[in-house]
Amino acid sequence: MMFLRPILAAFVVLAATTALAETPVAAGPLDLTRRIVASSGTVGEASAGYVRVVNGSAAADQLTSVTCACASRVEFHHIRRSATGVSMDADPTWDVPAQGALDVRPGSDLHLMLIDFDPARAADGQVVLTLAFREAGEVQAAFALTGDSRAAWAAFD
Repeated sequence: MMFLRPILAAFVVLAATTALAETPVAAGPLDLTRRIVASSGTVGEASAGYVRVVNGSAAADQLTSVTCACASRVEFHHIRRSATGVSMDADPTWDVPAQGALDVRPGSDLHLMLIDFDPARAADGQVVLTLAFREAGEVQAAFALTGDSRAAWAAFD
């Protein structure tokens, strides 16, 4: 497995350009774009996932869970800053506002945390995550692996 690490790491870095060619994914009125997972290519790491969910409906929705075969679990992490310090907490759900967007982007206070991530489960530089929404239901979406999440996110602009 040690010989695969350099290959996986190079593949993860090259996959940043894959995000530009993502296939459209929708769950009812929700469009999921900018789907990326930051990974160094190391098996067992905790990797961050990012996505933009645009809601074209007059009704709000909620992201209630995310699962994948590429990690033991996925948590909704929220960084909270206060006068006493910084904490990272797990949220039970995230709101998707009516006629608005849930932006889980690099550098923001939100990220999907893929615990015990295994980049070897990727196919064509992507991993498939299943996102469950309270109203729109479940949808599977391919997330591109990248070594630089900020650059991959910015590449969409």
